[in-house]
Amino acid sequence: MTESTRIATEIDVASFRLAPEAFAPIDVVLAIKSQDQIDRRRRLIEALRGGRIGRIEERPIAEGLVVAATLRPGQRVDRGSAALVRTHREPRGIALLDGGAMLVAEIDRVLHLDAMGEILREYRHPLFGFLHSVELSADRRRALVVSSGYDTVMELDLGTGVILWDWTSWEHGFNPGEDGIYLARSDVRFRELVEQGLPARLVEPERLGAHGLMTSARTNHPNSACYHPRDPGKVLATLGHSGDVIEIERQSGAWRRAVSGLAAMPHGIMARDDGWLVTDTLRGACWFLSANFELEQKLGFNRLPGKPAELAENEWLQSVNALGDGVLLGLDANRGLILVRPAERVYAVVPVDEQWCVHCCVSAVPHPRGTLGASR
Repeated sequence: MTESTRIATEIDVASFRLAPEAFAPIDVVLAIKSQDQIDRRRRLIEALRGGRIGRIEERPIAEGLVVAATLRPGQRVDRGSAALVRTHREPRGIALLDGGAMLVAEIDRVLHLDAMGEILREYRHPLFGFLHSVELSADRRRALVVSSGYDTVMELDLGTGVILWDWTSWEHGFNPGEDGIYLARSDVRFRELVEQGLPARLVEPERLGAHGLMTSARTNHPNSACYHPRDPGKVLATLGHSGDVIEIERQSGAWRRAVSGLAAMPHGIMARDDGWLVTDTLRGACWFLSANFELEQKLGFNRLPGKPAELAENEWLQSVNALGDGVLLGLDANRGLILVRPAERVYAVVPVDEQWCVHCCVSAVPHPRGTLGASR
């Protein structure tokens, strides 16, 4: 599907009524990937002016947080109002398990935490780098993990720690990268490329840091993935460089473009009722798709007030999540957490610590202070 194949309804959240009273308190768990949001905003503006997005040089691993909080319109979420599980190294993905336990995707490992935030188990793999989303399978025995640092989507067996399946963009048509360099993860493939006279690089994770390849060196930067709820043989993924959603056949690795027309760096592909939801991050909008990936509606956050003036027309809507009871939550890096009831055309804003860069949110059972562990 392309954006032009169907005329979609475009709805502006700024046209909705600001109605804090329309939203009951909602308990959530947030992944705060870093605590340098003001500086990140400056770097984003510089990068967009330079015509590039993403890391082009090494940087230190950021200190992030996993936070249990109750969202109340107008009430700021910060260290004083939220129960902090613990400090983590750039956490980006969360999946809730039974009894308050959870999986957390850190920069280069997946952690199984108990209800008190203590580590029960850690999962590592050579191709774990710059991890993004993590999603549980329907039987809750496996997890789909996106390793953006190596252009790879992987399925992890939570019982054995074994990788059951993986898909790497370099091996399925996305080669070379934007710099013209062909990537290979085996000596055999590397020699084949060299013998063909192609500029090639053997990717050796042991020689790279926790971020994996530089963003600019990746061939398409997958950054979110989900299981297909109606077809267990397929997986969906967003591709950061090309701005596509692709549907991958697990058995063969073959893929097809399911959605195009998004700007670079879309996020948050997820099943919704009998359709799909995906976030057009750089345009500040959420797309509602039919079961067949036809674009039905766009929900725009980009005209809402509250954005710092220096950002001008630039947006960063990390993702939009369905929290149940008709409520959507937009993780807006520049305005805060935006609660929306589209059917009633109302919205509310939950401010967050101005230095927190919120990457992921999952709804949770109530977490009174201390339930998930004291601040660390």
